[in-house]
Amino acid sequence: MRASFEHIDTEVRYRQRWISLPAFEFYWHYHPEVELTYILSGSGERIVGDSVESFYAGDHVLVGPDLPHTWTSFGGSVVEDACQAMVIQFRPEVLGKQPVMEPEFDVIRKLLALSSRGIRFNKEVAEEAGRQLMLLRGKQGLHWLTGLWILLDFLGNSTDYTFLSSVGYSPSLNKLNQERISRVFDYICHNLSGEIRLKQAAGLVYMTETSFSRFFRKITGMTFNGYVNEIRLSHACRLLTEHPEMSVSSVAWESGFRSSTHFNRMFFTAKGCSPSAFRKINHPQKHQSPAGL
Repeated sequence: MRASFEHIDTEVRYRQRWISLPAFEFYWHYHPEVELTYILSGSGERIVGDSVESFYAGDHVLVGPDLPHTWTSFGGSVVEDACQAMVIQFRPEVLGKQPVMEPEFDVIRKLLALSSRGIRFNKEVAEEAGRQLMLLRGKQGLHWLTGLWILLDFLGNSTDYTFLSSVGYSPSLNKLNQERISRVFDYICHNLSGEIRLKQAAGLVYMTETSFSRFFRKITGMTFNGYVNEIRLSHACRLLTEHPEMSVSSVAWESGFRSSTHFNRMFFTAKGCSPSAFRKINHPQKHQSPAGL
């Protein structure tokens, strides 16, 4: 999947953004800055490198320089601020124009090196880091910068995290194919519960099926059908968690699986448990908005 380059003013070493939208829109991009994203409300699919996962309120992820990523929600909401996030982007020079050699910064330097694969922080760490991140809102100058250092040091001292992209993932950073990928993703998004064909996807970008398959696998590290199944399974996980009133067969159908047997088999292979067991483990209360935010 080719990503578009996001230009950020090179004179600015860091910036803070507050996002409030009816839905997170697909924006597959990369930039030389490190990015820390905290989801306060909303859910959907998060794609970081070759990782595809569901996300919920409380999701806290650190993305390294030039690692393609996006958060996206299938379907919109009538509520204008249904999806909210706090995003901080900063250059490694935030430690100082010359690399800071004091040992107190060793933990942060190690964390930034690990961020090249993308890091998702687990529940307790994510909640505390989210609290610290929200305290930075409204601050400026030295107070903001020292607060960021303290936050990064806290995250760097944690071992409760999960890497996202695989060890061998090598992002393709060619900007020319962004339009192609946007067309393909729009096609997948709008037909997720229906039929998705490789031939139609290839036709959207004026490529033969063979050329498109080669192109898609080179960029994403996955086959087209494998990628579609990853998105569908991630969507199914979200439906199982957020809609307890839906039967497993309805979840399978809404996610584009026309055979419950096929769905159950693929789900167990990917998640190590049945859809029903996954629903019991991941009770909706676990994904409510963080308290006090």
